[in-house]
Amino acid sequence: MDVSAKYDIVRLKTGDRSEYEKIYHEFFDVLYSLSKQYLMNTDDAEEIVQDAFLKLWEIRSGLNDQSNIKNFLYTLVKNNCLNQLRNKQNAARLIKNYHYQELQYNYEALTKTSENYIQFQELKEKIDLAISELPDDLQVVFEMNRFQDMRYKDIALKLDLSEKAVEARMSKALKILRTELKDYLPVIYLVSKLLNE
Repeated sequence: MDVSAKYDIVRLKTGDRSEYEKIYHEFFDVLYSLSKQYLMNTDDAEEIVQDAFLKLWEIRSGLNDQSNIKNFLYTLVKNNCLNQLRNKQNAARLIKNYHYQELQYNYEALTKTSENYIQFQELKEKIDLAISELPDDLQVVFEMNRFQDMRYKDIALKLDLSEKAVEARMSKALKILRTELKDYLPVIYLVSKLLNE
């Protein structure tokens, strides 16, 4: 069944806010998850998704009555993520930021992602599960580095470990994740090559 059938495009086109809010509530979470996964920044992710919904509202009167709202929003968020990653790559290259390589892998993985947001959601669940199943000491280091953007030096100070111990834990976590997620090629780019092994 086409998800768009749940919505009255004609009412949306005429500016019906309740129809717009229905679409917003249906798709915000999954689009936000997609954006956050690739941008690794909650504020940027939220801004990208808000911009997509704003764009939908701005162009609503020009929509075709058979428009696929799901695909429109997904494509808009994906393209805006790609643009932002490209901009971050350029900035990182200029200042030799160590995140450049990671951003490049995220960009490559996103360009290979299916247009189907449901597949993305399933993939995200696999990633979340693989991370949650890491041994506690590896999971803590991985999440501090990847989700809190902390450097090894800062993690070492916070956990009262040597920098080498943090590096070793991160390396182990990445190896486990690469093994667990080997069937998901784009994910390999996301979780590998962050260390010079």
